[in-house]
Amino acid sequence: MGDAMEIRTVGVEDVLRARDARVERQRALISRHGAPLISLTMNIAGAVKRDALIQEGFFEGVRRVEKQLAWHGATVLEAVRTLDFTGCEQIWAVRAEAAELKVWMRAVEEADALGRLLDVDVIGADGAKLERGAPRRCLICGGPAQFCARSRAHSGEELYHRARQILTEWRAGERAAAVAERAQRALLTEALVAPKPALVDRENSGAHRDMDIFSFAGSAAALRVYFEACVRLGGEAAGDEDAPEDVLERLRFLGRRAEEDMLRATGGANTHRGAIFSLGLLCWAAGTPCADVEELTGRAARIAGAALRELERLTPEQARTGGECQYLEFGLTGVRGEAASGFPSVRGCALPALREALAKGMNLNDACLRALLALMARVDDSNILRRGGMECLRRVQAQAGALLARGCGEAELRALDARLVVEGVSPGGSADLLAVACFLHFLEEDHILEGEVQP
Repeated sequence: MGDAMEIRTVGVEDVLRARDARVERQRALISRHGAPLISLTMNIAGAVKRDALIQEGFFEGVRRVEKQLAWHGATVLEAVRTLDFTGCEQIWAVRAEAAELKVWMRAVEEADALGRLLDVDVIGADGAKLERGAPRRCLICGGPAQFCARSRAHSGEELYHRARQILTEWRAGERAAAVAERAQRALLTEALVAPKPALVDRENSGAHRDMDIFSFAGSAAALRVYFEACVRLGGEAAGDEDAPEDVLERLRFLGRRAEEDMLRATGGANTHRGAIFSLGLLCWAAGTPCADVEELTGRAARIAGAALRELERLTPEQARTGGECQYLEFGLTGVRGEAASGFPSVRGCALPALREALAKGMNLNDACLRALLALMARVDDSNILRRGGMECLRRVQAQAGALLARGCGEAELRALDARLVVEGVSPGGSADLLAVACFLHFLEEDHILEGEVQP
């Protein structure tokens, strides 16, 4: 959470002093505004009341309270925040009925596991605390919390570790959901961009007869669970310590299941096999915070290197996929080589083209078309090579480069689209890398790489 904070333990006297100070702050707010208050603290047993993880959960609690107030149109008159070794607290003076506030805040407390760690009290304008009604549930056994507390059914240490487990799982879940949503959005964005040369887009199916835009939508939806699983795998403590071969095999296990989900969602069409590999690796790499795209792709490259080494040991008898056959015939390493090198075509070509176009005021669709053409001009697209051969690949690269140099006019783009459709050639490899570029752009744009929860 930015600057390192001092971790101190609290004693009984510290707790009592903090409680008295909170009451004085509440009285002062009521005196100034004559309005009911909301008081948020964290329900953390034990001697450590504030550290980075607890504070992160507290900031999420603040967001939830303020969103709930905004959704109900309540006016915040003043807010006072206190961050101390005795705990985190925020008090709001709100123009609303106290009874309504209590109903709204109970919803915050009971929304999920993290909500059970939030103590959200409502104090009337007369200074009386409103009762919550139904008793809160115990963090450990689920029974009435008051009964467990009076009977000392669970030790303070048990309650403390359970609270940290809840916070850790919440943080991991939030990151997994955020990263996976951007991966899914990247796939949908790539599919919708139009007019793409001979590729499925929102206008037509290009050179493909076994899939359409709905196939891509269904596939992107089915892969969301896979992306989240990859992020969670990358967030495990041992992730960076394990051998790349071990991590690769775990990702492949997830990837094979994802392919089955994709094929089931598309009726057997291979919409995203290349993206399953590339985005799966990058989602794994994004499982823990990193400084920038270079660090992220470098982390993925370490694992992809194991896949590349397998390709380098390949014999003709072992070759089964199109990519493996292309490696033996042409020496092309395909998506494995791209990933093992840290996605240089994306970082050095597609992403700069996308950023530059957006900076000039282009919409996302047109910026993505620029990035796609930049990739088509540079990448040895395995899909074009498989469908049209090496001569066709070189010709398409030259045409894409020339079109990009002339400004990517729509008429010329549609003419290239028509020619490639007639030839049955589709730059599917470049499309997968466009999705990677979109994914990295979305992570950067939404400040998800760093992984910090801001107050």
